[in-house]
Amino acid sequence: MVEGKGRYEDAMRIQRAGWVFAAAALAVAGVLAAGSPAAAQKKAGKMNRIEADWVAYDAAGQTIKVKVYQVREGPQAKELKAGQETSFTVKAEGSILARTSVKVNGKAGKLTDINAGKRVILYWMPDEADKAARFARTIDVTFSDEELDERYPDQGN
Repeated sequence: MVEGKGRYEDAMRIQRAGWVFAAAALAVAGVLAAGSPAAAQKKAGKMNRIEADWVAYDAAGQTIKVKVYQVREGPQAKELKAGQETSFTVKAEGSILARTSVKVNGKAGKLTDINAGKRVILYWMPDEADKAARFARTIDVTFSDEELDERYPDQGN
C-alpha cells in the first residue's frame, strides 16, 4: 500500500505542475494579447448585433447598406430601429483581426457572395476612424429552409 501511495503523490505532483504551467501560459498569452487589435476591440465595448436584409455592397466606397429587420443586442443597439435602412463601413481585405469577416452558411465567404434581399446577422461596433460611422465586423448569412431543400434535396424529411 505504501508503494501505491507514492504513485498517487507523484501523479498529483505532475497534475499540479501541469496546472501551474497552464496558468503561466494563459498569463503570458494575456499580456501578449493586450496589444492586439482584438483586445482593442474588446476594450472599445461589446459588439452590437442586428438582423437585417442585405441591400447593397459598394466595393469602391467600402460600405454596405442593409435594412434593419430586428435589433438584437449591444450597447449602441438602440441607435437602430426595425425598418430603417442604414450603412456600415467594411474592410474586405487585410488581417483577419481587422477586416470584415463573412460566413455563408458557416463557411468563409466574401462580401460579393451576398445577394440583395438576403437575411444576414451583422455584428458591428463604432468605426475607429469615424465615430459617427458603424463598422461591420462580422456578417453571417444563413440559408433559408427553401434554399437548403433546393441545395440538398436528398436530405429532406
